[in-house]
Amino acid sequence: MTLGDIAKKYYMEQGLNCAVSVLLAASDKYGAELTKEDAKLVTGFGGGIGCGDLCGCLGGAVAALGKIMLPQNVMHSPEFKEICAGFVAEFKSQWGTTQCEIIKAENATETMRCGDVVKASGDLLESYIEKYKS
Repeated sequence: MTLGDIAKKYYMEQGLNCAVSVLLAASDKYGAELTKEDAKLVTGFGGGIGCGDLCGCLGGAVAALGKIMLPQNVMHSPEFKEICAGFVAEFKSQWGTTQCEIIKAENATETMRCGDVVKASGDLLESYIEKYKS
């Protein structure tokens, strides 16, 4: 099962928002051992930070990058900034924007909501992590 499949399952079956779904899926895939309680830290990113701004999938993915890609007890590094910037560039390349309201308007459906965006964003995150892990 891909990270995107797991994220979509959280989103569609458990009703979690986009940011939480991507973060928890990444945690599951890479053994980060985050709980739903931990994931509350990104809940506010869902729905474009509640106002259609930054896509919650992107917010959850960047949070996941921090948990997965930073060494234990390291809070920041120049390399990590580059990793984040690179992911944002790839995300923007895929969707044409980082704006929730635009991505949602172009991709959401009444029945799936942003389920396909959540899946594709999760799969993008997985391919990005795998590129850096190797």
